Amino acid sequence: MFSSAIILFAFILGFALSRASTCTVAATKRLVLQRRIDWFLGIMVAVSWSALTLFVLHSLLPGSAARPDSYAMNATLFAASAVMGLGAWMNGGCFIGTIGHISSGNLSYIATFLGLALSRLIGQWPPVTQALDLRPVPRMSPDTGLLYWIIVGSFTALVIWSIWRIYRRRQQAVIALGVMGVAAALLFAHRPDWSYEALIGRFVQGQPVSQDLTIELAVAALFAGAILSSALNSRFRLSHAGLRTTIWCFLGGTLMGLGALYVPGGNDTQLLWVMPGLAFHGFAAYLTMVAVVAMMILLFHRKNR
Repeated sequence: MFSSAIILFAFILGFALSRASTCTVAATKRLVLQRRIDWFLGIMVAVSWSALTLFVLHSLLPGSAARPDSYAMNATLFAASAVMGLGAWMNGGCFIGTIGHISSGNLSYIATFLGLALSRLIGQWPPVTQALDLRPVPRMSPDTGLLYWIIVGSFTALVIWSIWRIYRRRQQAVIALGVMGVAAALLFAHRPDWSYEALIGRFVQGQPVSQDLTIELAVAALFAGAILSSALNSRFRLSHAGLRTTIWCFLGGTLMGLGALYVPGGNDTQLLWVMPGLAFHGFAAYLTMVAVVAMMILLFHRKNR
């Protein structure tokens, strides 16, 4: 029964994700070139719903949900986040955006998965393995940290604002963002290691499958939900963006995967699990990634002009 719930949450997450604009690369491009912050605001709505869900779980049912580990905000974290940002820009979509491209039928983004697999192979090289010395650091105490309550209050305000938008304007995208945040929180809280990037890593490293194939079926359900949502919205169409785009997806996926090894986790994990769980290194990693994507968009835009 519990495994079935995990798979259902993953399907709902994929379905909602396909209805909401949550790709960090697309949101950054919109902010830099059009000076519009609305897509970033949407991303933070999803983060806020996830955060509030985790807060309720930890407050009302202590011990019922896992908490994300915290890691030191050092040079390695910032460098890895920058590499992830560069990879996301080359790929034309972040970890979440890749799901959106795949669910719309763009076959070029299969190369992104191959790049993620290559990054895991590189991660088994002894010098890289020795450098992956990831040790969690103590978390901020929730009942003594002022910053903790400021962030919780900000997340709560965004949730209230999104409810008002749903009530007044019946915006389906905002509903999808809320559903996305809740589903992601329930997923990560009970299976923190479930992401598709982590699953690719386990395949590459030859690790055994999960009990009852829960993780494998959850990842399959994620993409099935996203594809079904796109099909129902008349956005699914098999296509191929060409060899050049495929190569860039492969290279971008490789860099994204290498960055995810050291952060650790992709921007999907940071947005929907680490940041809502108030592990503050996630905020630093995500902001660094966004800054690099913005810089590359600006440089590329000026070169074209």
